Amino acid sequence: MARPHSATAMSENVSPPISIRTLAAGEREAIERFFLEEMDDISLYWRFFRTMTPMTVHAYVAQMRFDNGCVVFGAFYGERLVGVAELSAIPGSEMCAENRPGSLSCAELGIAVSNQLHHKGVGRALLDYLLRHGWSRGLKRIQLSSLHDNRPMLKLAERLGFKPLREESGEVIMQALRPADWPQAMPLQPLSAAADSAVTCTARAANVRCR
Repeated sequence: MARPHSATAMSENVSPPISIRTLAAGEREAIERFFLEEMDDISLYWRFFRTMTPMTVHAYVAQMRFDNGCVVFGAFYGERLVGVAELSAIPGSEMCAENRPGSLSCAELGIAVSNQLHHKGVGRALLDYLLRHGWSRGLKRIQLSSLHDNRPMLKLAERLGFKPLREESGEVIMQALRPADWPQAMPLQPLSAAADSAVTCTARAANVRCR
């Protein structure tokens, strides 16, 4: 399968060095393989807040969206996909209630990294890339939801400017605000009227799930 054309960023401060680019809908198979082969049961539970099976992973990847406010990024070590980050900014989100068609200012995120590359800087590079993308596209705030026991995720988020908002049923909700001195942004593409009624996103159960 041919790789889609997209901007690629190199991150040389990661060991091993990785590249980051936008993923496309045609790469669902690679994303599913990443979740099943690069992550163990505990990492999947931390990412999705529930026990995952090959069937539920397949179902999740099948309904992932790659447009209309949902963007997916991949971190690569050579040709190997070693990290996936999702950014969702659409109307109807429980955590971003202010979003309206044509006016998207808040987004939710989810992130996962290969077990073999934990504590190597991959998660930080992905999250930093995602934040820069969001701020550059006009977002004012980005939220994430993490299990209270997922201390590595919480510490990483804090280092990149996220502040805790509240705790709910073992989950910690955190938020980052766009820096006041960030350059003029390009607004995110709004949902069409037809897509508006068909798409909902929530980070409560799956740390950004678009269906």
